[in-house]
Amino acid sequence: MMASAALFTVALFSLGGPAYAYPWMIAHDYTGCAQCHVDPSGAGLLTDYGRALGMQLLPTGGGEASGETPGPEKDFLRGAIDLPSWLLMQADVRSLGYPMPTTDAAGDITGWSGRFILMQSDLRSGFKAGDFVGAASLGVVSDGASAAWISSSDSGWNLVAREYWAGWRPSKALLVRAGRMNLPFGVRTEEHTQYVRAITRTSTNADQQGGVAVAVQRKGLRAEILGIAGNPQVSPDAFRERGYAGFASWAPKKNIEVGLSSLITTAEADIGTLAPRTRQAHGPFVRWSPLDGVAVLAEADLLRSADDGLTSTGAASLAEVDWELINGVHVRGIGQHCDTDLGDAEAGVATAWLAGQWFIVPRVDLRVDVLHGTLQCAPGLDPSWYALGQLHFYL
Repeated sequence: MMASAALFTVALFSLGGPAYAYPWMIAHDYTGCAQCHVDPSGAGLLTDYGRALGMQLLPTGGGEASGETPGPEKDFLRGAIDLPSWLLMQADVRSLGYPMPTTDAAGDITGWSGRFILMQSDLRSGFKAGDFVGAASLGVVSDGASAAWISSSDSGWNLVAREYWAGWRPSKALLVRAGRMNLPFGVRTEEHTQYVRAITRTSTNADQQGGVAVAVQRKGLRAEILGIAGNPQVSPDAFRERGYAGFASWAPKKNIEVGLSSLITTAEADIGTLAPRTRQAHGPFVRWSPLDGVAVLAEADLLRSADDGLTSTGAASLAEVDWELINGVHVRGIGQHCDTDLGDAEAGVATAWLAGQWFIVPRVDLRVDVLHGTLQCAPGLDPSWYALGQLHFYL
């Protein structure tokens, strides 16, 4: 019972995402990510343009027709500190609340209590100086995200550094960078427990890897490939994965983008199984806005794993519809399926997910999620109901 309660707590704690990544922005004709984010594939630190757009476009009362141009209030700490033009700063805070069951000695639920925790507290910084650019983050977690730890306190509270990299732009369309960074793969989203993000280990929570990446963006084309040298915050070295991850996408129109992703990594000892392992994931993704205010996101990945000589083929898929009812108010329906081994008799798992998100005022949003299914891609798990709420703001 104690183990089950702990798993429930950790799973709900990790449901949201520490990154600021909204792939449904395609509903506003934004097929690329580099305009708003320092990371060319999206998420993390915002550019000046991204901060201004967030003030104008996202919240209720804003919108493209507002006609208002943000002033210093769009800047870090609302312009209270006059930063040099080459320096970018951002602070993100995310809190989480969820119901927790209380049980008797027989395991029956006797009541419910609520828990409110700090989910994220990250300070991000970056620079843009001529053809050079870089970004880094430092934060605190009370549980989870162990792959990003830079401390190891028994109290549960630890410092994390999710990304730190520096890059050079030999041209406007090309960026070469090195350091610890998000993996370029699939739909860049903040929900890091979605099957397609968790099973491929490509979430923005703590799955970043060290290496060298090359990104290209030009006239509807987006592509990035990362040569993975291993996670420097994981030890011993035998646990570090090496290989590559990359994607290429094409946007023939402003309301649609289609792409392909590919990933292959090897490790002497997998961090989950402790056996030598080679992982592969390959598949298409799409972002499409068929109607004003509606975004459709989909991804399907074929998984291939070789664990100490034993091979298996699996699959994970995601379909999501985001509908902006009125400016700043979103309703999101998500369906996902995952099977780690298509050749065995064990059926895969699926989850139906409903979320509501309200961008109340500039830089503040409230989100409520209700889902039925499993929180992990683990065939054989019984489906359950889950619910949680998040409050996020950034400065």
